[in-house]
Amino acid sequence: MAGALTFYFDRNFGSRLPEAIKAAKPYYFSVEYHHDPKNQFKFRDATPDDEWLSKVAAAGWIVFSHDRKFHTLLPEAAAIKQYGAGCFYLPGASSPTWDKVQYFMRSYEGIKRRIANTPRPFIFELLYNGRFAKRPIP
Repeated sequence: MAGALTFYFDRNFGSRLPEAIKAAKPYYFSVEYHHDPKNQFKFRDATPDDEWLSKVAAAGWIVFSHDRKFHTLLPEAAAIKQYGAGCFYLPGASSPTWDKVQYFMRSYEGIKRRIANTPRPFIFELLYNGRFAKRPIP
């Protein structure tokens, strides 16, 4: 995998999961998230998905969301396609942070492989059983 990666966690994650991953001081990627006051974009909470998606994707960051609808909504899908986003839907929106950390860590090698081997734009959904399902982008 060439170059450092930045993983961007959207507003649905809040701050606990991204901060837990950041605290692990990952070597291969950096962590940004919607509610981080140090985030270079400083998005408002009500920023439309297509607006922040276009900026994050244009920066080359990989998007993580619990919101499994980007591939079904025209503005979001258009932003993903136009700016060549790489996106992963993670399970566990209502799960405790510890469970979310486990989903992420167990799937990290698969995430890394898909980033390295799949041309952007792409959307993968990580299922509870640890498998990945590629979602079509209209």
